[in-house]
Amino acid sequence: MDFRERIHRDPNPLEKLVRAIPGFSGYIEREQRRGADKLLREFLADEVGGAVEKLERVATRWSKAGDIDHLDDVEQVAGRLRRAGDNLRYADYGYSGFFDLVTINEDDLHRFYEYDLSLRGFIADIGDKIDALGDAAGDRIEPAINDLDEAIDALAEMIAARESVASDLVP
Repeated sequence: MDFRERIHRDPNPLEKLVRAIPGFSGYIEREQRRGADKLLREFLADEVGGAVEKLERVATRWSKAGDIDHLDDVEQVAGRLRRAGDNLRYADYGYSGFFDLVTINEDDLHRFYEYDLSLRGFIADIGDKIDALGDAAGDRIEPAINDLDEAIDALAEMIAARESVASDLVP
């Protein structure tokens, strides 16, 4: 799903009217970029939230089975994953230095959205690690928690680097 296309496809009547005002289209384009950025970040944050829920189901299953040895570790990992999702959801959407520019090279804008979409791969990797953790037993649990923790580190670093990626694209 390309959120930029969704924003362009679904203009409201006020936006249609405002587009007719000379010089105002640059403002609308900036707002559309911000809107697309916000939609994409919310979508990705929701996917992170789904991964947190999956991890909580693993912890609940362990708890019901009486296997509580690693529940504290899982809760710490889940907390880090929640924070990564929150950092994504509540980031300064649009990064004003990047999105306030009226003219942005379309290739650079495309690269920025590609970066955001690449975060989906990191989130999917986390989902796979959670599945592996859920399937782990005995002495395989701790290495599975460590693998999941490393995947969350990688996602958190990508989210933190997002602003610098935007800054690098500004001409």
